Amino acid sequence: MRRKICLWSGPRNISTALMYSFSSRDDTIVFDEPLYAHYLYCSGIKHPGFNKILSSYEKDGNKVVQEIILKNYSKPISFFKLMSHFTINLDLDFLKEVKNILLIRNPLDVILSYSEIINHPTLDDIGILSQYKMLNYFEQNNIPFIVVDSKDILEYPKKSLCNLCLSLDIRFDEKMLKWEKGPKYFDGIWSKYWYSSVHKTEGFSSNLSRKKKLEGNNIQLYEKALYYYNILKKYTL
Repeated sequence: MRRKICLWSGPRNISTALMYSFSSRDDTIVFDEPLYAHYLYCSGIKHPGFNKILSSYEKDGNKVVQEIILKNYSKPISFFKLMSHFTINLDLDFLKEVKNILLIRNPLDVILSYSEIINHPTLDDIGILSQYKMLNYFEQNNIPFIVVDSKDILEYPKKSLCNLCLSLDIRFDEKMLKWEKGPKYFDGIWSKYWYSSVHKTEGFSSNLSRKKKLEGNNIQLYEKALYYYNILKKYTL
């Protein structure tokens, strides 16, 4: 039985690590943020590598859905690492045809990490509001979904991945706990800007120490984001 799995994350989460985890399975093919160019094109937001991304990837998100996400591949499981806020101007009917996971993370950690690369992030930038809206869309349209908190995976990787696989109706594979260090052939060209930390890993790490504190506008951003995070948290596995 085929499974098309869409992981809807916010930035600076463990979505890349989870993509690497699924890539370790023999029965799975993974895709790194196929809607990124669509998002940049529609929003005009200047992320690192903006021009290169737009010239290298499909900018029509609905075309990406039909020709990449809903396509059948030689392997029975296809895994798509996606950002929830990349769905702007997108027909969401396809969500009924895939397995949907909302990957959440404490906004304190997200903001501290994101602000190291992009100055003065907003609620839209960090993805938590779009995840909340997506949750409402799932409920309003009776679409099954799964919510996973990255902290749970980092602290209890095997238990969390077993529960996730059970919810996805696929078998758990021990290979999901490990991957090789360094860049992967399926990484997007944006990996050099965002993936330096995960490229040093070989598995999920429970090191959750915070070396910095929120300052200025990021304090107010955290307070707003925490409201949505706490709602999403209630749905976790």
